[in-house]
Amino acid sequence: MERIEHGSEIIWYDPDCFGDFHRDFFEIDFWREHNAIRGKAVGRNTTWFVEDEEGHKVLRHYYRGGMIGRVMEDTFLHVAESKSRAMAEFTVLAKLHRKGLPVPRPCAARMVRSNLVYRADIMLTRINNARDLVAILQERSLNEQEWQSIGHTIRRFHDAGLYHADLNSHNILLDDGGKSWLIDFDKCHFRQPGSWSRENMDRLLRSFRKELNLHEAFRWNEQDWKALQQGYHKAS
Repeated sequence: MERIEHGSEIIWYDPDCFGDFHRDFFEIDFWREHNAIRGKAVGRNTTWFVEDEEGHKVLRHYYRGGMIGRVMEDTFLHVAESKSRAMAEFTVLAKLHRKGLPVPRPCAARMVRSNLVYRADIMLTRINNARDLVAILQERSLNEQEWQSIGHTIRRFHDAGLYHADLNSHNILLDDGGKSWLIDFDKCHFRQPGSWSRENMDRLLRSFRKELNLHEAFRWNEQDWKALQQGYHKAS
């Protein structure tokens, strides 16, 4: 991992992700000027998909949620460099990637300080030909083997001690080869074994039930959850 400090800006980056790294990679106008934007995902905020000479990447700016987000939309109180949102997620992802877990590879993280606050961005490799479960389940159901595979994948993360702060059906991807992935590791961290793993699974179940009520066509039922749990417990 390389580190750049330039004025108020601090960047960590993995040189193996890039042919030649530039600080401008965090600016969406750079990619627009080079005709290298390949798409975007719009939710509460926009995530950009870009392409450089080494492949497709994801560029995400950090925003606050909740009531405080109305006042401090994308600024965070200053903390130690390693504890900033982007650097902390970069560190978690790097550890998971080294363990061989199915996550996007972290490529670069940035914090930009301004007095007592900072803003942050992260760049990751894009998981090709993959969609989140909510999108897939609006088109087709998953078979028992697919659900068990998802459960097995989640168990691998829990066995590694990873607490996912927002484990939900949007943050589980399935690629066209049937492999499941987890994404969005903001505010995630490692813990000793405990009841948190069950709480994590309860959160995921609530997510499926919520999406079932939100979409006219959402091909999920409680039997699918049982299949996912079977895969989770078979991994033990």
